[in-house]
Amino acid sequence: MFAYGEDSDENPNKCLLVSYVPKRNKDVLLLSTLHDDSKINDDTGDAFKPEVITDYNLTRGGVDVVDKMKSEYSTARFSNRWPYTVFCGLLNISTINSQIIYRENTKNIITRRQFISELSKLLVMPHLYRRSQIPGLPYLLSQKIRNITGERPTPNRDQATQAKVRCEFCPLRKNRVFFSSRGFQNETSEEETFSSEILDEEFSMFR
Repeated sequence: MFAYGEDSDENPNKCLLVSYVPKRNKDVLLLSTLHDDSKINDDTGDAFKPEVITDYNLTRGGVDVVDKMKSEYSTARFSNRWPYTVFCGLLNISTINSQIIYRENTKNIITRRQFISELSKLLVMPHLYRRSQIPGLPYLLSQKIRNITGERPTPNRDQATQAKVRCEFCPLRKNRVFFSSRGFQNETSEEETFSSEILDEEFSMFR
């Protein structure tokens, strides 16, 4: 069975889909952008193999090598969703192609395991940087992320809190306490200085 893709100026999609059944309960599907007809190879005799099948068998050496490399370090997991399977297949092939390009550009020959490990770290690093800047992130988790990225921790007031100190302006019956933060030298604006002077005047009666 043959299926042809529409090939036009508006929709350039020249391709040929072949469904070949060599024996019962075994179906072979091939998609080709090279062939555009339903020719049968006469040399195959009663098998009636299309030329797409015979051409593929002649040049399948590279395909077998790629399939072997994909199976060694595969990102695919068992799933009944075909888009997920296609995506994992493209991801596996992209790692192979990227290592070939890297080797040709840098002349640095490393194992595929090392290359995939470094590639995954570089791809994840921007997301780690962004996640480490989330204000509500737990402290231990942010520390683990910074250990991976090598980023210096930025101190905040929650981390620099030392102890609870009693408010010197409130009377004893209220007994209010607050957290005092040390290790910060923030510049005080004129508005803050002015407001602090007003508070000193208002609470001077309690002293």
